[in-house]
Amino acid sequence: MSEELFKRLTKAVNEHNDAVLITITNLPEISFIGAKIILYKDGTLYDESKMPQDFQQKIIENCLPLLEQKKTKTIDVVYRNTHIECYVEIFPVPPHLIVAGAGHVSEPVAEVGKMLGFYVTVIDDRKEFANTKKFPYADEVVCSSYIDFFRNVPITSETYILLLTRGHKFDVVSLQELLKREEMLDVEERTVYIGMIGSRRRISGVFEQLKDEFTDHNFINIYSPVGLDVGAQTPVEIAISILAEILKVKNQASGSSLKEKISSYSKLIFRERSRK
Repeated sequence: MSEELFKRLTKAVNEHNDAVLITITNLPEISFIGAKIILYKDGTLYDESKMPQDFQQKIIENCLPLLEQKKTKTIDVVYRNTHIECYVEIFPVPPHLIVAGAGHVSEPVAEVGKMLGFYVTVIDDRKEFANTKKFPYADEVVCSSYIDFFRNVPITSETYILLLTRGHKFDVVSLQELLKREEMLDVEERTVYIGMIGSRRRISGVFEQLKDEFTDHNFINIYSPVGLDVGAQTPVEIAISILAEILKVKNQASGSSLKEKISSYSKLIFRERSRK
C-alpha cells in the first residue's frame, strides 16, 4: 500500500466516513495484481493504478452494496469477458455512543462501550469532569453546554444516546433539543436509541410534556427508565444493564435469556435418544 493510499484510508476512518479497500488478487494481466482502490460511500474512488473508467464503474456497482451491508469478502468482477478477482475489505464507521453527563455511571459506560466497538463521546458542561483523565477510554471528551452540543452534533441511525446528567432538568432539555432535531429528519434517519435515567414518576411527567410539544414523534426510540432489569445496583452493574439494552436494540434481538430455548432443545434430544 502506498503512503498516499494509506493516508487517505486513515483519514476516512478518523473522520468517520465509510470506506472500502479493494485489492485485485487475480487477473490475466499480472502487472495489475495487488493494485488497490479506495471506494467511498458517496461512490467516489481513489485509484492510483488509473484503471479504465468503465472498469471503475464495475467496481462501484459490485462493491458499493457490500459497503452498505458491511460485508468483507472476495468477489468476482466480470469486465470485458474477463473474470477479475477482488478482495473487498470494509472499513465501516463504528456506531457512535454519546454519553451526556460525566458521573459515576458514565465512567464504566464509556469503558465498556469502547470495548464493544463504539466510538464513544462523553459530554459534560463542567471542566473538572469533562477530561480525558477521568475518561481515558473515550474517543472524545467534550466540555460544552448540553443544548449547544445536541443542537450541532451529527445524528444518524447509528447514533446511540445516553442522558445521564447530574440533574434531570439537563436530561430533559437535552431530550427536547434532540427531538427538535429529529422532527426535521425522516424516521429511518433518526437515532434508534435515546436512553434517559430517572424514576418512573418523574419520567411519566416528562412524557406528558413532550406529547404536547412534539406531535410528530412516536417516542419509540426513547428508553426510560434506562437499561434492562437485571437488578443492577452498582455503577458497573448499571452500565452493563444499559449497554445490554443498547445491544438489544442495535442487534434487533429479544433480550430474553437464552435458557428459554433450552427446554425445547432438550425435549428434541430426549425424543431422538428414545428412538435409538
